[in-house]
Amino acid sequence: MRAGAKVMEKFPYEEFRRGQKESITLISKFLGRTIVLKAPTGFGKTVVALLAHKDADRVLYAVRTRNEMVPVIREAKKLNIDYSFIFSGRRMCPLLMGSDVRPEDFWVNCRILRFKGLCEFYANLDRVPYQDKLSNILCGSENDPRQIVRSIVNQLRVCPFFALVNKAYSSKLVIVTYPYLFQEEIFRTAFTDLSLSDYYVVVDEAHTILNPQSIIEGELDEVTLDNAIKEVKQYCPSEEVIKYLMNIKDLLKRVRSRLLKRVEKAFIYPGEGTIQLLEDTLMEIKLKQLRDLTVRPADFIRLGSSLNRVLKFLTYVRRDGFQVYGVADSAEGVRKLKVMPINYDEITERLSEAKGVLLMSGTLPPKEIMDSVCGQETVYVDVEEEFGSVFPRENAFYAVVTYVSSSYKLRVKEMFLKYADLLTTIYHALDKGVILAVYPSYPFMDEVTVNIADIPDQVVEGKGTTYADVVDTVLSSGGKVVIHAVASGKLTEGIELLDEAGRSLIRVVVLMGVPYPQPDDYLIDLRRSLSERLGDKAATDLTTSVPAAIRVLQAVGRAIRSERDRAFIILADRRFLSLKLRTFLGIHYDAVVSSKNRLSELIIKFFQGYL
Repeated sequence: MRAGAKVMEKFPYEEFRRGQKESITLISKFLGRTIVLKAPTGFGKTVVALLAHKDADRVLYAVRTRNEMVPVIREAKKLNIDYSFIFSGRRMCPLLMGSDVRPEDFWVNCRILRFKGLCEFYANLDRVPYQDKLSNILCGSENDPRQIVRSIVNQLRVCPFFALVNKAYSSKLVIVTYPYLFQEEIFRTAFTDLSLSDYYVVVDEAHTILNPQSIIEGELDEVTLDNAIKEVKQYCPSEEVIKYLMNIKDLLKRVRSRLLKRVEKAFIYPGEGTIQLLEDTLMEIKLKQLRDLTVRPADFIRLGSSLNRVLKFLTYVRRDGFQVYGVADSAEGVRKLKVMPINYDEITERLSEAKGVLLMSGTLPPKEIMDSVCGQETVYVDVEEEFGSVFPRENAFYAVVTYVSSSYKLRVKEMFLKYADLLTTIYHALDKGVILAVYPSYPFMDEVTVNIADIPDQVVEGKGTTYADVVDTVLSSGGKVVIHAVASGKLTEGIELLDEAGRSLIRVVVLMGVPYPQPDDYLIDLRRSLSERLGDKAATDLTTSVPAAIRVLQAVGRAIRSERDRAFIILADRRFLSLKLRTFLGIHYDAVVSSKNRLSELIIKFFQGYL
């Protein structure tokens, strides 16, 4: 039987979308290389990736969040692939359900309870013959990993994390969240007897790797330091430890900027001797907490340690290729230290260990950029470039508005009023549906939204905004609602609003300016570091136009989810006409608009079917 016929035989849907069969064949042919698959949202990348790896012995499929595991689990079942999945151990822990604790605290507490034989769920792994029943649960009708974990706890009474880890050793497919791929120490909590070299790796939403700080980052604030000092004084007084923590607190008091400002690592890192003292102090505190505890292990697992958070922060500070920054977070009213990678080394080194790599996203930059980031020539598959549009081109209309700009030198009251008026014009031109307005930053969004008075139903993204908040507003609105979101935030990266027929409710996406990264010390350091390795041009592109283009395309992807969706896309900034941005966006502009009346006319005609 020919390879194409085998693929058709296994394909779980009535027909292939354009480019799916060809992509499966290409990826299968080059397994063992670093392959890049650029395909739009709704193309069906998941089923393509799984079928392309049908002959691979072990596959590690990495997604950003546990919610993004759902479609992978669903497709794995349709293809009868033996699978397991692993996400945050603390989110799975039956002793902790309904409560929260920092990851670093959880793992210290978990290790102590397991060592002392005080966790019945972990002990039951050796007492209860659970393997067959676990397989039945994984093959059941539920695709939500959280619900599957609850079933494991309720039906088997075993630790779901370690049960799924044990299952992973015999599974062809293991679905994990990013930390289990990109952070060696977290990978080791699950895969003690395996390495990445045992796996072919699939990375979903792979554009994320171009922003290394979004994958690996440490943080320390004033509250944590205050609590760490109190903790040490209460349980294990140590003048040296307290003096060190007080010095860091004094340094934080000098942080004033709302933008990331560089802090010399020498001012933060105390040396290996003090690190060892901090680790010994932490363990002594934990053992005293356990001795003092006269109730259930479920109470011990919830105990946090601010000193442990300090130690976690310092593990990143000690690494080469990481830099420390201070920032005064006005939204939370606290000063923070952040430690972040200033190159791609942590990411590319991890990927280089795998048998082969497939990087997938709808918003990846051109081949030469991906080759530079990966440090090798990739096999680059641009589905729409090679096989044609996946969805009808006429389903989207792109208009550039030239009388506004979010350029820093133009951020004055008059410009904010123009943006507010623009959004109001769009709102009144649309008969129904959701308008997604995407801003370069929170401060910029605040300056615009404060000037909007004529839009009754709105959601303004904040630190605590949830998907449920958005859904509630959409459902309670009179048919029209504006969602104000920040580029690269939780809403533009993950929101999906569909009607009962599965069509997108987002009918208009407005880019309220070009979402370039903010110009802070981190961006300067990242650009300098990348320039040394990749050259000035690639470094500049990777820290300006490339992330801006990715953020735009991510926002657009919220509206066009299938061939049935139609959306009007507004690029509200004259700088979208620049050749560099147009190149990275790869978008054909349908109109360039210099007046709000013309824009209103185009929106009305598009949804009436005249454009």
